[in-house]
Amino acid sequence: MTNTNMSMNNMEGCRFGGVLAKRRADGSVAYLARYANPKRPGSRVGRLFDTRARAVAWLDDERVRVDMYRRGLADWTAPRERDRAAALSGITFADWADVWMDRWGGRARGGEPLAPATLRRKRLLLRRLKDVFGRVRLDAVDARMVSAWLDGCSLAATPKREAYIMLRAIMRAAVAPPDGSAPLLERSPCVAPVPAKRMADKDLIAELSQDDIRRLAEAMPAYTRISIHVMVAFGLRIGEMCALRVGDFDLERHVLTIRHSIRRGPDDTGPVRLGAMKTRGSMASMPIPERLIPKLAEHIGMFCHEGPEAQLLNPVHGGVMSDRTLRAQFDRAAARMGRPELTPHMLRATAISRIIHEGGELKDAQLFARHADPTITIRYYAKSRGLEERARLAAMSYDDVFSPGRSRDQLGRELDELERRADRIRRLLAR
Repeated sequence: MTNTNMSMNNMEGCRFGGVLAKRRADGSVAYLARYANPKRPGSRVGRLFDTRARAVAWLDDERVRVDMYRRGLADWTAPRERDRAAALSGITFADWADVWMDRWGGRARGGEPLAPATLRRKRLLLRRLKDVFGRVRLDAVDARMVSAWLDGCSLAATPKREAYIMLRAIMRAAVAPPDGSAPLLERSPCVAPVPAKRMADKDLIAELSQDDIRRLAEAMPAYTRISIHVMVAFGLRIGEMCALRVGDFDLERHVLTIRHSIRRGPDDTGPVRLGAMKTRGSMASMPIPERLIPKLAEHIGMFCHEGPEAQLLNPVHGGVMSDRTLRAQFDRAAARMGRPELTPHMLRATAISRIIHEGGELKDAQLFARHADPTITIRYYAKSRGLEERARLAAMSYDDVFSPGRSRDQLGRELDELERRADRIRRLLAR
C-alpha cells in the first residue's frame, strides 16, 4: 500500500490536524483525517473518508468542537463516543434484547440450535426482562436500576437467577458484540454477582424405598408400568424413557442403547417426536439387569407393535408417548399411594444414589448418570455418602446413650454387615 501525505490548503501553515492519503489494495484512495486528542496528549483522533473534501469538512467541524472545549464553553467527547450515543438514541433495551435473542440467544455454546422446550423457557425469561427494562433506552440501564430490580424481583429464586444470567449476557453482548460489530455500551451495568444457586426441592427429598417403587409400579396403567422399572434400572430422564424403541433393547446380549429423547416442533408446540439427546454424552450403551429381562419381554409381547422401530411405550392414539402424559400417569399413581410429592426425577436420583450405596465411586456414578457436568454427580455423591455416614453416626450415638449394652446377637448382626461391606469392596478391587 502506498501512503502519500496530502493536506487542506496544501498543508501550508495548517495548525489543526491533517489528511493522509492511503491507497487501498484495489487501487482506490482513502483519506485519513486526524488530529491531536485534546484530552490525551500524545494520542490522535482519526476517521477515514472516501473523498478529500469530506475529510477536510470533518476536520473543520472537529476544530470548532476542540476550540469550544479549550475555551471552557463545551465538553469534548471522542467521535467514536458521539457515534455510539447517536446510534443508541433510538435503541431501547427491548430492541437490543430481540437482536440478541435472534442472533445468539437461541443457540447453545457450540452453536447448535436450542431444543424447543429450552428455547420456550428462554423466551419467557426474555419477556419478563422486557416487562421491566423494555422501554428504557439501552444506555440508560444502569447498575442502580439493575440492583433495584434484583432487590425487588418477585420471581422465585431459580427463575430470578436465570433471568439475571440472561440480562448479563444481553449487556455483555452490547459491550462486545460476538459478531465483531461496533460496541453499543462502554461497560455493562450488571456488576452484581449472580445469586447463589439454591438447592432444589428434589435434592432435599429422600430416595424412594423398594416398597415405594413397587407400589408406584402397581398403581401405574398396565401399558406404562414397565417405565418405573426401566427408569430405576437405567436412571433415565422422562424424555429418554418416552423415546425408547423396541430395537434399543438387545435382550440376547442384555444391552440397552440409549439414542434419543423427545422433542416438539418450533416454540415447543406440535406432536411429540424423537429428537436429539440432552447432551452428546447422554448417548450410551448400558447393561440390562438380569431380573429385568423377563419383564421387558412380557411387556414387548403384550403392548408393543412388531419391529425394532416400535415404541416401547405405545400411546393409546399411537405415535410417540408424550412426557406430559407419562408424568400425569405418574402423578395419579403417586397420589393413589398417598405420596403426591413424588416425581419421576426421583426415580433417576434413586438409581444414581444406589450406585453409590453399593460401593460405586464418583466416576462410576458419573458414567451411569451420563452427566456432562461432574459437579452434578458430586452433589449426588456427597448427599448419598453423607446420608450413610450420618445414619451410622446417629445410630452409634443413640446406642451409646440408651443401650444397656449390645447382645451377642446384635454383635453378630453388626459383624455380618461389616462382612457384607467388605465383600462389596473386594468385588470393586477385583474389577
